[in-house]
Amino acid sequence: MQRFTSFIHRIIPVTAALSLCACLLPVQAEEKAVFNKDKAEQAGLGMPTPYDKFLALEMALKNTKLDWGVVFRKVAVTIDPDTYTNPEIDIPLVLGIRIADGVMAIKAKDAELLNKAASDIELLAQKMGIKEEELTRARQVRDSANKGDWLKVFMELGFFQQDIMKRLEQKENKTKGTLLIAAGWIQGARYTSLVIQENYTPELSNILREPMLVKAIADQVKKLPESTLKDPKVAGLLEALGKLQATVDIKTDGSITKEKLDELNAISTSVVKSIIGNP
Repeated sequence: MQRFTSFIHRIIPVTAALSLCACLLPVQAEEKAVFNKDKAEQAGLGMPTPYDKFLALEMALKNTKLDWGVVFRKVAVTIDPDTYTNPEIDIPLVLGIRIADGVMAIKAKDAELLNKAASDIELLAQKMGIKEEELTRARQVRDSANKGDWLKVFMELGFFQQDIMKRLEQKENKTKGTLLIAAGWIQGARYTSLVIQENYTPELSNILREPMLVKAIADQVKKLPESTLKDPKVAGLLEALGKLQATVDIKTDGSITKEKLDELNAISTSVVKSIIGNP
């Protein structure tokens, strides 16, 4: 906290000075270049979180009471971590899905739902080679949820995700990291598309717009070792990403039809069921 306060004390005077200069200088209209996605460069992938989509949905549907606990129960998976033994493919895929479930449990502010997701995340992370001492944040997530301190829960889960990704960014773990990211995005798309399906308007469907991200994820999956790409779950995941990319690659003010949205949800649900072993 002291470091954070010190940082704030340093940044406020600079911000104030810049604001003052802006007031003294003549205002000049500056044209902003139109974004050209063909010239965009990938800066690397982090763990995607559906939380920003949940917030966007909540703002867009401010006159509609969303029961996030109901949404969780319709989408979240039920697994037994002990049934997954392949640390190179199965476990990172399932872990990505359960991390997305954990984010939704936080949005629902449901300690019971989060406790199960956090427990699964911890066990799967251990099976993937993450050491016991690196998992203390998973327990802190559960402890904070049981105390009803949801701000701390959100922060601790974010830090825990960072800890996992730091480990997976190591060269020998790149494949695991890519699979985790891809599966996490798919599960997040299931949550988002379900809420949009149940409250459909063309404008609301634009929240699913992802002109670059899905392609970036698919491109990373394509670079995985040939032996990994031959795995049925990975092959199905890559095929699904190709189909979903075409659906969410829409114009800034574009929309996704109800039929396409239904298709998106069906494809992503099929992939998740295949990954967890429930086709």
